[in-house]
Amino acid sequence: DSDGVNWEALDAVLIDFSKSENLIEDSSAPSTSSSSYHSRLLIRQIRHSLETAAIDAALHLLRLHVSSILSDHKILFRLHKQKFIELLRKGTAEDRDSAIECLRTALAPCALDAYPVLNSSN
Repeated sequence: DSDGVNWEALDAVLIDFSKSENLIEDSSAPSTSSSSYHSRLLIRQIRHSLETAAIDAALHLLRLHVSSILSDHKILFRLHKQKFIELLRKGTAEDRDSAIECLRTALAPCALDAYPVLNSSN
């Protein structure tokens, strides 16, 4: 995979989180097909958003349904980094300005949280 995203690992993290928060039933326990279907649908929506460069939509779904996953600073950093890259890829002056804004307000602070060694004030 040339984009460097390990989709199976991302799916596994989302499923593990969903199970730990009782959003879906563990496979060893009796389950309802609707909760399992809802979780699979949510994972597909998030994955589709990421695959189509709709990073804001993916972030919205994650915040809405599995917000604690975003407490992993490295995951949040990678999402903001992808948003920055996608804005640059669009190539318009407006998108470049948005990319710089993203860099200043989201990506750089996430980098410092994800990689504290980068913080010169430590």
